[in-house]
Amino acid sequence: MSEIIYDLPNAEYHASDAISKSGLDEIAHSPAHYKAMKEAQEDDKQDSDALIFGSAFHDYILLPNTFQQTYVVLPEDFNGRTKEGKEHLEELKEANKVILKHEWMNDIEKMAASLANHPKSSTLLNGGSPEVSIFWNDKATGIDCRCRPDYIHSKGILVDLKTTLDASPKAFARAVVNHRYHVQDAFYSEGFKQATGSYPHGFVFIAVEKKPPYGVACYELDEDAKLLGRELYENDLNTFLEAKTTDTWIAYSQEIETLSLPAWAFRG
Repeated sequence: MSEIIYDLPNAEYHASDAISKSGLDEIAHSPAHYKAMKEAQEDDKQDSDALIFGSAFHDYILLPNTFQQTYVVLPEDFNGRTKEGKEHLEELKEANKVILKHEWMNDIEKMAASLANHPKSSTLLNGGSPEVSIFWNDKATGIDCRCRPDYIHSKGILVDLKTTLDASPKAFARAVVNHRYHVQDAFYSEGFKQATGSYPHGFVFIAVEKKPPYGVACYELDEDAKLLGRELYENDLNTFLEAKTTDTWIAYSQEIETLSLPAWAFRG
């Protein structure tokens, strides 16, 4: 069974047991790391500043109503060390508000302006639907899968918004490998196809720098990258299936392995 759902609350999407790309990333590390990630989610651990900033920017651009309801920006002269400051922070936490530093909001607004001034990103983020939830069953493994594209343009283009310190082609190519964005491209595209009957007409990453000059770049991956992404996520699903079937969630090899040093270690 496959389906595409518009306006599904974020909490309901994340409550699903279907595996996501972030879950596949943990499986690629090891089944044990995936299991630890799931247990950490249940413990509801605090997000890092980087995750809070990224989520705030994402919501500011794609879900402005959610941003208004969820976040509160501290004044520029706010002092959290005073009695009044500490009391104010406690009140905000009790109200379930996500707190943003004043300088973060300044960066977010300038990043948004850069997006609006870029001819491609401004077009790609208009005329479509944000945060669309897709669920499907992988036929080869029988595993339930899910993904949530940041934006689906009306022309059938999947759009993913990434914050970064360096949006140059060379730096973003490294980020694609390090964060497995090519796996995301292939996995999301397959989910779209399962839910709609056809592959998307494109998958575009919009990279936005978090600091001046708040540069913006739009990238599509070539066919080799997409094919590698598909191979990797299929391997991850097979690893996940074996771990679930045998209920064996190991981290690394159970044997003594011979280790070779990387080539750069031998360079003078």
